[in-house]
Amino acid sequence: MPRPVFPFAPRVMLVATVFALAACAQTKVAAPPVETQPVPVVEAPAPAPVAAPLAESVPAEPDVVRVGLMVPLTGSAAGVGRDLLDAAQLALFDFSPDRFELRIYDSGSNPIIAASAAARAQQDGVRLLLGPLFADAVSATANVMRPQGVPIYAFSSDRLVGGNGVYVAGFFPEAQIARTVDFAARRGMFQFASLVPDDAFGGRMTTIFADAVSDAGGDIIEQRFYPFDNEGMTATVRSLARYDERAEELETERARLAENDDPISKRALERLETLDTLGEVGFEALMLPEGGAQILQLAPLLAFFDIDPVQVKLLGTWIWDDPALGKEPSMLGAWFAAPPREARLLFVDRFRKTYGRAPDRLATLAYDGIALAAVLAQSTGPDGNPYGAAKLENPDGFAGVDGILRLHATGEVERGLSVLEIGRDGPYEIDPAPTSFEKPVTN
Repeated sequence: MPRPVFPFAPRVMLVATVFALAACAQTKVAAPPVETQPVPVVEAPAPAPVAAPLAESVPAEPDVVRVGLMVPLTGSAAGVGRDLLDAAQLALFDFSPDRFELRIYDSGSNPIIAASAAARAQQDGVRLLLGPLFADAVSATANVMRPQGVPIYAFSSDRLVGGNGVYVAGFFPEAQIARTVDFAARRGMFQFASLVPDDAFGGRMTTIFADAVSDAGGDIIEQRFYPFDNEGMTATVRSLARYDERAEELETERARLAENDDPISKRALERLETLDTLGEVGFEALMLPEGGAQILQLAPLLAFFDIDPVQVKLLGTWIWDDPALGKEPSMLGAWFAAPPREARLLFVDRFRKTYGRAPDRLATLAYDGIALAAVLAQSTGPDGNPYGAAKLENPDGFAGVDGILRLHATGEVERGLSVLEIGRDGPYEIDPAPTSFEKPVTN
């Protein structure tokens, strides 16, 4: 009979709410030496600030590994940048890496500023750059760093800027949608529909969804693009629900039963009195990529036009990790994919206690990036580079606050995601994220 083979995975010690990130290992691979593991820490005040953003260039000592962190510290996204910087400082405090220096650079509000910061980072001799956040800043930075062979661990979620030494570590909607659709298919759902905004975002989501459904062996039964005005949105949902046709089917059935004077027909007619429509909508799962106020406007329309959430499973993305959605009855039971919650919630709690505010959801990207850089800095690869492609693209991957992740030569950062269901008290996990990229082997 087939026998599963389970990989051996060494673990890094966890202390209190410290999140240790270390390379996963397969069978027969020894655990990392002690010097590559983070130093245990205890509760302490907030970490001291690291190097100033616009520090004058200083040559790194020969045996010191210098890493750059580029985030928007000025401009409209400065709030997110501050959270990324503060998360990075938490990681520095937790890991206390020896012979490791972090330099901070402001990517500003446009790619010209980012390119200038990248030139300064290159002059400073950074071996790895973490960030920037936005796709245009990543492209501008890559133009400076690629010729020097300096890899970039970007915080963007735009796959198009990845590759050739640029790893895009953001949270891709492609991965989230694929994970949710695959889970739905494993639960026996193969007839899908989508309801997306009539804009470029909606077009992109439709393409992503169609690819995911095809990969899962399902079929797209319906797809609708709605305008942003209330009248147009209502008409689109009404059409998707086949409301008029199903209402006509109900009236036809009522008329047929009324013609019969037998007890069975009368009882059937009584049961139809509470219905507005009759018949199925034709699909088993509906993808809705919107969140916030938009989904709270759409969801009640679905229920109003008789798209029953008990019969049609609503599917979304991580943007649904919103307590407000649990207050909307038509959203209860909906599914979406997201990074594992337990470690992330601990991180959020610790961040709040340290800095007095809740972090942006992207803050964990900086924490995991620093942790990855700190661990890899403790040993060099075959070419003497701690951040060579062979080390960064370890096929066994790494484990961080947001679960397991693996860097690919294409620039994609693959992640292990959970599937969550919306409940009255918030989302809860119904299908845990994988803990290893190793697939079971049978013979």
